[in-house]
Amino acid sequence: MRILLRLQNYLLPLAVLLLGVALQLLQPYPVEFVRNIVFDQYNRWQPRVETNDLVVFVDIDEASLVSIGQFPWPRSVFAELVTNMHDHGSAAIAFDVLFTEPDRTAPSEILPVWQTLRRSADADTWANLQADIEAQISSPDDALARAIAEAPVVLATMVNDDVRSLPDPKAGIALRANNMGDTDTALDPMRRVPSSQFAIANRDVLQQSAVGMGAINARIDEDGIIRRAGLLYRAGQHVYPSLALETLRVAQGAGSIALRASDVRGEGAYTSGFGLSRLKVGQVIAPIEPDGSMRIYYAPSRSIPTLSAHDILRPGFDPQKLAGKIAFIGTSAAGLKDIRATPLNPATPGVEVHIQTVQQLIAGTFLRRPIWVQTLEGLATLFMGGVLIFMVQRFSLVPSILFLLASMSAAMAFSWYQFLSELRLVDPATPSLTAFVTFLTAAFLHFLETARERREVRNAFQYYLAPDMVEQIASNPEKLKLGGETRNLTILFADIRGFTSISEVFSDSPEKLTHVINAFLTGMSQVIQTSSGTIDKYIGDNIMAFWNAPAEVEDHAYAAVGATLEMKTALAKVNADLQGDPFLDGWQGEIRIGIGLNSGATLVGNIGSDQRFNYSVMGDVVNIASRLEGQTKEYGVLTLIGESTYQQATASIQAGKPDIAFLELDLIALKGKVLPERIYAVLGGTDYASTSRFQALQKAHRELLTLYRAQSWQEACAMAETLGETYDEMASFYEMLTRRIHTYQDAPPGDDWDGHYIALSK
Repeated sequence: MRILLRLQNYLLPLAVLLLGVALQLLQPYPVEFVRNIVFDQYNRWQPRVETNDLVVFVDIDEASLVSIGQFPWPRSVFAELVTNMHDHGSAAIAFDVLFTEPDRTAPSEILPVWQTLRRSADADTWANLQADIEAQISSPDDALARAIAEAPVVLATMVNDDVRSLPDPKAGIALRANNMGDTDTALDPMRRVPSSQFAIANRDVLQQSAVGMGAINARIDEDGIIRRAGLLYRAGQHVYPSLALETLRVAQGAGSIALRASDVRGEGAYTSGFGLSRLKVGQVIAPIEPDGSMRIYYAPSRSIPTLSAHDILRPGFDPQKLAGKIAFIGTSAAGLKDIRATPLNPATPGVEVHIQTVQQLIAGTFLRRPIWVQTLEGLATLFMGGVLIFMVQRFSLVPSILFLLASMSAAMAFSWYQFLSELRLVDPATPSLTAFVTFLTAAFLHFLETARERREVRNAFQYYLAPDMVEQIASNPEKLKLGGETRNLTILFADIRGFTSISEVFSDSPEKLTHVINAFLTGMSQVIQTSSGTIDKYIGDNIMAFWNAPAEVEDHAYAAVGATLEMKTALAKVNADLQGDPFLDGWQGEIRIGIGLNSGATLVGNIGSDQRFNYSVMGDVVNIASRLEGQTKEYGVLTLIGESTYQQATASIQAGKPDIAFLELDLIALKGKVLPERIYAVLGGTDYASTSRFQALQKAHRELLTLYRAQSWQEACAMAETLGETYDEMASFYEMLTRRIHTYQDAPPGDDWDGHYIALSK
């Protein structure tokens, strides 16, 4: 169980770590949101520096609305604006405005008004009005179309499922991919480009006159901030460049836009996944994301040259402000509702996103986040988290916290350096957050384990010691450390006899067998604890215990012998309780046990490893006690004790302790031992030791051993048979001795035999 708990302390934090790495690679919105916070801050700390004024913002601002009138303006105003801008040398003119409806001043729109005026006007007035109408009969859309046809104008569109139009794009698209002939959608490099079924069309006459058409869809993140510029969009079978990309194409006089996919050789370094990787328009080459987008590296708004629209319509306008420039016509007026949020400004004119995109494409200042960066982040997270898990479990929390802080600082420093030097976006936040959560998990489990171990240090002995001994250990916790000492102890082994037959009875009901074993172990353990013994362990149906450690026990050999007598009484109660237990369905079986005791110098202490240790005993004395317990089957007695235990217990009796009925049984060389030692049976306490029956048995038994060791086989055999018939409590022993004597009669042990028996089994 402890190994499982220790393993759990590694596996659970590791599971948290792997989950964090998986989330980093899958990039759900919460992970992306955390990254965006960091990258936005980088952009604020170090915004893009715009060094040229090739792109200008022609602003339909508040001053223009006051000067020209409410929006939308008549198409004639836009026609004049386009004409003036073209005359001033604009390289390209892009409208961030849709012309989807007829001009409100067109004849078709004002004819109903004319009819009303004719009924209310006199003949002269109507004649003058008719003359004006005839002079202005041409459509304003036609006037704007003529102006657009003469200038490099890019109109706007928007891919949208709410309309049913699908205008033809102006730009050609050339895609290079290894799987261009593959019809599998999963392998289509364009599959991640935003798509719709339809796109909004401008008035046909305007659409046909323009040399370019670009999508003005905004790529708005879930928190409402625009961080990326979508450069490509799909509608039906068409691919539309964005307004920024199309304007850049028109300004360079390029006919098409070339795209490369990530599966083309050498493109892996430019992309963050399967799909698109780069584009080329004219002389501009730019890395793009698989979905055809580009992360915008924003410059301050003040770096964008801005011209008021009504200034361009006034005489005396300086043409140098537009000569050779790419001009975007849009609005900053709040009432026209084209205000967006960017990392640098929560209220940015929407057209500025297009302008910043073109500036960035021209300058070649691209924020990069190739897929190998994500792999690097995952590996770094695994390293940080793995080291933290190891350090938390093997060292104190202080070094782990220091490593965590150092790792997070190093991640932040490396990320900031990559941004400054390479404009490479390396995420320090999610690896640090994953490592931090992993650390918290590992630290929490470590805290639980430490608390549990502390409770075990203080409380575990209550299951093995008497309460007063527990308090002694609790008051001296420094003793509970890895290592041990050699002390004079008394070791006990107790085992159930005939356990196999009991198991067979309950073979179909293991829970009943468990119930029997628990009842037995509980009864015996209570006796051991009451007599100041320490329970070392339970080995199946076997109990191992010792006396005189961890706390000193005066007369420990005598106390252990006394415990064996109490165990005999407790066993009788356990058997009676089990036989009357309804859970066992009237089981009338009986538990019989054998007990072995031995005393001597023994290694005792916390034995194990730095990670896990048990308070236990080791040594030859322990082995002999175990062998003695095994020999109780051969000698037919409940308890066998070694000579050292007998001598120490006898010394306690001579010092005033109540008498105990000991009986020497044999001189035996136990299994695996060369030198023989005397073994003794414990037949009873003071009540039995003081009886004439025991004293007579003791005297006769000594005579029997004298005859036996003198190889007086016939007399010894006769006497053993007589004693077996007289003392039924020793009948099994005398039957065994009689069989042994018959064996020696057939094969005498020799003249130098000293009376010892060599055990053939444990």
